[in-house]
Formats: sequence, structure tokens, C-alpha cells
Amino acid sequence: MQTNCLYVPTLETERLLLRELVPEDAEDLGRWLGSDEIYTYWGRKAGKGEKEPALLFIDPRPNVKRKPSHDFTWGIVLRETNQVIGILEIFDVENDRMGMVGYRISPAYWGRGLCTEALGRVVGFIFSETPLDRLQGNADVRNTASNRVLQKSGFKLEGTIRHGKMVSCYCDYNIWGLIREDICGTAENVSE
Repeated sequence: MQTNCLYVPTLETERLLLRELVPEDAEDLGRWLGSDEIYTYWGRKAGKGEKEPALLFIDPRPNVKRKPSHDFTWGIVLRETNQVIGILEIFDVENDRMGMVGYRISPAYWGRGLCTEALGRVVGFIFSETPLDRLQGNADVRNTASNRVLQKSGFKLEGTIRHGKMVSCYCDYNIWGLIREDICGTAENVSE
């Protein structure tokens, strides 16, 4: 979770608080992040950092000077319990124009609409407070839940990659896209 992000704002929804992850969150993350079922469609099992979340907050090369990242990582905190139950990221941000969407949520909270609620709030922030014009999410065609999260969050199905590589596996996966125009309703010059 080490990040040199320029700014990760705290965002709120009815049931959730989206905020930057801090080392004190390792205990909450440890309850679910290492669960192999989260990675079913990633083609791998949980890694060492996911099984031992405290490691995610240790910089393996502290003396290396890094450029600030334009990526965003939020912990999804359930207001009711004040526990981190998920992670939502906008990563691989290119030229402040587009970024990829990724999310993981504790299996104990699957099927409750929490990921859709969190992503909807992040989409609102991205298109109102950043210069990003496009968000993209990829989901294994077999991952019905992830495809539904993207669809319910306003993303448009743009195509299916057949036998492509997604994360650590070769599979058929859907490409979902959302552009500022889809949310704001007006076309902007994208040729800049």
C-alpha cells in the first residue's frame, strides 16, 4: 500500500468511508485480504503481502527517491463497525487522462452492494475533481459479481478479449469503460 500519491481524499457514502490506508489498518486487512477466494479469477492465490498485510506498509527500498504517483488507493471502511472491509484503486493512471479500476472486498460483505456504492462515489470524485477523462475496468467473463459492479456503476461494456492475459491468468475477459461524457453529458476535446 505504499503510495506516493499526490492526494487521496476521504470520501463518504451512506454506509461507507473511503480513506487512505494506514499501517494501523493491517489488523483489519489481515481478517480477509489473504483469503484465496478473493483471487479466484486472478489466476493465483493470495501473496505474502496479502497474507501479512503489515508488509504492505513497509517500503522495501526506503532510500530510493520516487516520483509522486497519480494513482489512488482507498480503504473501504464500513461506518457501522469502523473496519476496513475492502480496497478500491484507480491505478496505471496515464498522462492524467485515463486509469484502471480495481477493487477487493471481504467475502463476508459480498452481495450487499458495498463495492458498487464505493465505486459510484469514486467515479463522482474522479470526474468532478481530477482531469481524468476515462476509467476502465476488466473482469473475467465468469466473474458475474465484478461485471455487475461495473455495470451498475455506469460502465459500458466495450468488448471481450478472448484468451487474453488478465492479472495472472489467461482467460476471456470483459473490458468496461466509463468516460467523463457518460457522467457529465457533454463532449470535451479529447485530442489534447
